[in-house]
Amino acid sequence: MKEEMDYKLLLDTAVLAGKLMLSSGAEIYRVEDTICRILDKSGFKTREAFVMSTGFMVTLDDPKFDSMTVVRRVYDRDTNLYVISMVNTVSREFCSGQIDLKTAFHRLKHMETGQYTSWQKDLAAVGVSAMFAVVFGGAIQDVFGAAVAGVLLVLIGRLSNHLLLNGFMQTMLSSAAMAAAAAGLAGIPSLSISMDMVIVSAIMPIVPGAAITTALRDTLQGDYVSGGAKALEAFVKAAAIAIGVGFGIVLTGGGRLWMG
Repeated sequence: MKEEMDYKLLLDTAVLAGKLMLSSGAEIYRVEDTICRILDKSGFKTREAFVMSTGFMVTLDDPKFDSMTVVRRVYDRDTNLYVISMVNTVSREFCSGQIDLKTAFHRLKHMETGQYTSWQKDLAAVGVSAMFAVVFGGAIQDVFGAAVAGVLLVLIGRLSNHLLLNGFMQTMLSSAAMAAAAAGLAGIPSLSISMDMVIVSAIMPIVPGAAITTALRDTLQGDYVSGGAKALEAFVKAAAIAIGVGFGIVLTGGGRLWMG
């Protein structure tokens, strides 16, 4: 039988794995499964994990030991499949006995949460905006306009992060700046840029498609509370995009171009 301190470390390892996965946008059932698989190594009679989209509670209990319960709140959530994959790898290696408990905890504690630099992500966002104009059948000038709007989207996003604005305001301001740029470019007769094509292409990097997919998966797994919460979160982000785009068009007088 291992020392009691090992069980505390085991609980900390499971909690850390769950927090990393939940903050990276993993499905609820996947977070619960990972936590419980790690806790199964304890051999305790009771091993429970209750996870919601904003936090979770983990309990270890056995007649021979005092119960241990940990509650964690997750404030920041994003979509990071790289982190989810790395946590899954550490969990599988630990549960199969390839690494010990201290190694698993150390790898989770010092895990790199970013596979790419911020500049690489920004360039990718601009590239996605431009390439969607190609996918949607836009002309070369529309591709150029979408790239310019994508640059503004990235710059406003960086500024919003610096000002510590919440997600709704950041999305709304980014969308407004992008729509204003699209309307401004479409107002230059010599460019012949389609405003709607530029707007639809440029908003693609911030459309909450992954969040909607995760919400559906959680709902189909029976996690109705978390699935509904994530669906509402995706709806709020979509509403912020719509409000921002509308505000940007009205602000620049682009409504005449849209109707025309």
